[in-house]
Amino acid sequence: MDIIKHYVDIFNSADEEIYINDISNSDVYEWMKQEVPIFECPDKDIERTYYFRFWTYRKHIKSTENGIVITEFLPRVPWAQKHNTINAATGQHVYEGRWLRNSQKYLKDYILFMLTKSDKCPVYSVWLIDAAYKYATATGDFDFGDLFLENCDKYFELWEKEHSVAGGGFWSIDNFDAMEYSVSGTTTNLIRTRGIRPTLNSYMCADAYAIAKFSKIYGNSFLEEKYLKKHQFLKKYINENLYEDGFYRAYHYSDCENPSDAIKRNGTAPRELLGYIPFMFDIPPQDRYDCFNLLTDENVFFSEYGLTTVEQCSARYLYEANHENLWNGYIWPFATSQTLTALKNAAQKSENEKFKSDFYMLMHQYAKMHKRTNDDHEEICWIDEVLDPRNADWSSRTILKNRGWPEQKGGYERGKDYNHSTFCDLVISGLVGINTDGPEIEIKPLAPKTWEYFKLSRVKIRGEEYEITYDKTGKKYSKGVGLVITKKSL
Repeated sequence: MDIIKHYVDIFNSADEEIYINDISNSDVYEWMKQEVPIFECPDKDIERTYYFRFWTYRKHIKSTENGIVITEFLPRVPWAQKHNTINAATGQHVYEGRWLRNSQKYLKDYILFMLTKSDKCPVYSVWLIDAAYKYATATGDFDFGDLFLENCDKYFELWEKEHSVAGGGFWSIDNFDAMEYSVSGTTTNLIRTRGIRPTLNSYMCADAYAIAKFSKIYGNSFLEEKYLKKHQFLKKYINENLYEDGFYRAYHYSDCENPSDAIKRNGTAPRELLGYIPFMFDIPPQDRYDCFNLLTDENVFFSEYGLTTVEQCSARYLYEANHENLWNGYIWPFATSQTLTALKNAAQKSENEKFKSDFYMLMHQYAKMHKRTNDDHEEICWIDEVLDPRNADWSSRTILKNRGWPEQKGGYERGKDYNHSTFCDLVISGLVGINTDGPEIEIKPLAPKTWEYFKLSRVKIRGEEYEITYDKTGKKYSKGVGLVITKKSL
């Protein structure tokens, strides 16, 4: 069976193709044949969603005078920047897209565009340079041009100039962490406040480390030392100041005079899913991994339909606010994929069997989120902005539809095929377990022991093509029993 054609036919037949960029539905089969690694496994929810997410990803590939960029929304939204780009999910765009066979074609200009497009601080917090380094280690392409390190230095210093706080660290507002109306960042009067949050602080810590590693490769010992110190300082700052009672928390303040006192002044902040973000970048020590047990606790983050963005025992869980996008407990693919990236790291580093089984269970749940019942009462594949944990309704879509798709909010079906999370990366780097961070490529699968088989083939890493198969009996692929890795030069 041509597995790509099988799934493309399903997705195309159910699709209302409204907005078209570089690759239309009529062209997507040939594009996926050229670009997408082949994946198969016994869990058809995960397998189908893997192809669906690459099928939707290509809708956001857009050619411009600045090269190819990747969009978040398909229609033009008023709050977007040049070319309808929004930097909030750029890190996820790069994590996901690095596995395309010609990812340099789609991501290199995009990374440089996001890095150099402005002399002002980006609108949203993001782990841009960390993502660029992940892309480089997967492709083997570290050559971003003569001005790359200089631009990285300027980029980091812009954040320091506009967002640093006394005593170290960075402030942000939940809205500009792409987490509007969070329980920690918005008061009961719906006033947004500045906060010292695990979000931007972790992203800056990761970016500092990435600049140091790029600097070593480029032979710039001055910048390498400068950013290693920044990375080490921020890592210590996050671990000492944002961790309380077993969890990383966001601490907000209503004035700017003594923001470093926010933790002492506010007391214990609620547990939010953003508390797992430091684990995305290996900031916490392993003795703090116990917090991952909260992901399967029904009184905290686990719900029937997905992970809630705030603990369900919070007094402000699902508080009322007149807005289509709320981070007060609603389920967000953005936060889910961040958390699963963190759990993947913890499971692979600790080899904790419960973390491994929880990763698969939550990946299966995440895959099953990707659906909607259409007006003909047919279940179709779907990805949108935000899901209601009480009934699995794509609630932002329902609200905007009931309001007549207001143009000032992005118009008709603004959230359809939303590109604001990862999934394929979690399959490739998690379930299959490919890690390109070091000099040697590692394979540490998190696929469950119940699987009889899985295969990832045609995946291109540093100029070589890999095939990773697992065959419990050796009869499925006739290549041997267990995990078999083969590669060939291209």
